[in-house]
Amino acid sequence: MLDLVIVATYLAVMLAVGWRARKGSPDSYWVAGRRYGTLPVAASLVATTFGASSTLGIIGLGYSRGLTGAWWALMGGLALIPFGLLLAGRVRRLEVYTLPDILRRAYGDRVAVPGALFIAVAWCGIVGAQIVAGGLLLGAVFALPVQAAVAITAAVFILYTFWGGQLSVLRTDAWQLGLFVAALGATLALVAAALPGDGMRGALPPGHLAFPVSEGFGWYELLVFYPVIVGMPYLVGPDIYSRVLCARDEGTARRAALLAASGVIPLSLLLAFLGVMIHAQAPGLAPESALPTAVVELAPQGLRGLVVVGLLGALMSSADTTLISASTILALNVVSPLLGRGRAAGGGADAGLQARDLRLTRAFVVLVGLAAWAIAAFQGGIISSLLLAYTVFVGGVVLPTLGSFWRDRLGLTPGAAMWSVILGGAVAILGEVRDGALLRALLGESGTASLAAVLGPEYGSLLAVAVSAAVLVVGSRVGGRPDQVPPRTPGIAAGPPIR
Repeated sequence: MLDLVIVATYLAVMLAVGWRARKGSPDSYWVAGRRYGTLPVAASLVATTFGASSTLGIIGLGYSRGLTGAWWALMGGLALIPFGLLLAGRVRRLEVYTLPDILRRAYGDRVAVPGALFIAVAWCGIVGAQIVAGGLLLGAVFALPVQAAVAITAAVFILYTFWGGQLSVLRTDAWQLGLFVAALGATLALVAAALPGDGMRGALPPGHLAFPVSEGFGWYELLVFYPVIVGMPYLVGPDIYSRVLCARDEGTARRAALLAASGVIPLSLLLAFLGVMIHAQAPGLAPESALPTAVVELAPQGLRGLVVVGLLGALMSSADTTLISASTILALNVVSPLLGRGRAAGGGADAGLQARDLRLTRAFVVLVGLAAWAIAAFQGGIISSLLLAYTVFVGGVVLPTLGSFWRDRLGLTPGAAMWSVILGGAVAILGEVRDGALLRALLGESGTASLAAVLGPEYGSLLAVAVSAAVLVVGSRVGGRPDQVPPRTPGIAAGPPIR
């Protein structure tokens, strides 16, 4: 009963924070007023990285394949270093609201709109993975039916995000990160105390402590697949960009990204190590249920509720960021331009437009949240769901966005960028539907074998990136001049040029 009271109090506090922020300005809802310093933005970046889905997923990977499971988030932590050094300041300088705004400024709406749609599709899967993780945790600890636990998780974070937007996210991410770190420390101590007397080595499968590669995670995954599919979303990601856009200036954005990297790297290793320890203490579990099982069996009453609150904090701090990012993108970059009279994303924009776009964003918070809830009911494993979302996003959006920062120097054209987004994203979807059966049917046996020989076992995911790159580069060389950018829609501030 005490555990239930603790968790219910936490959820009530989160809803109260969202409710108090409900009357903020459109700027506070979209970018938290662009007034936050290094520590809050860095904490928010770390909290966004360690959602409940990736937390349960990394611990599950550590449980099933050993220390190399850390690479799921460790790759992101390493990618935050070049992001901080090269891109974070550039992103903040643009004074935009969303990642597709960057595409729009560089190439026009015909690139921004399809890019926004691919992001929305991918991020629905990521939000769904967060809901699944929260449902697994609540269901295991409180013996709830899975669908009931999923419903509670979805309802709370949809309402909290609907009311508060980015302002409530930034206000709570720092202390939610603190709760998460405390819960992780408590769980590590509980599992360590329950280990067999002879330690871990005798209870682990061979190679579980191997690092940086192991039998289940080789050099191909470390040097090719993970850097492209898992690392790239940290260089170009709507959730990552939404954090640095809340920073007060360029220097703050850069420092926050680098500080976040220094937090993500050790936490990644600790999570994987916890999975290894749980395997030594309790072999034979389903990997992604390892953490909930350990909490239920080892934590005493009261402490169990506090640990659950810490882990739910990880869920909230990532799920709300992904949900508000996807919803803002759909409102500002897809629907608002279709309604005419421009859109509200610009300094001195019409107050009526701002109010309209804020209503649209809140409507999409509910719609995207419900879509993610529906996806959660049918999802498989957490990591597999995240991989699917990352593949669609990387295949369709990453390279045109990266290229936009050096568009003139590279000679990239709007037409090539548009087809890069569309064809790269389409190939990514083909490679994921029915485990790639459609792509294999289109390629035929010989084509599939040739691609596998060149791109390796994950050829379906990497093919999308290769197609996106080829179309972007070759298309820019054979069609149009780089300066042929469609006119910007009235209502968005021009801002500094991208160079």
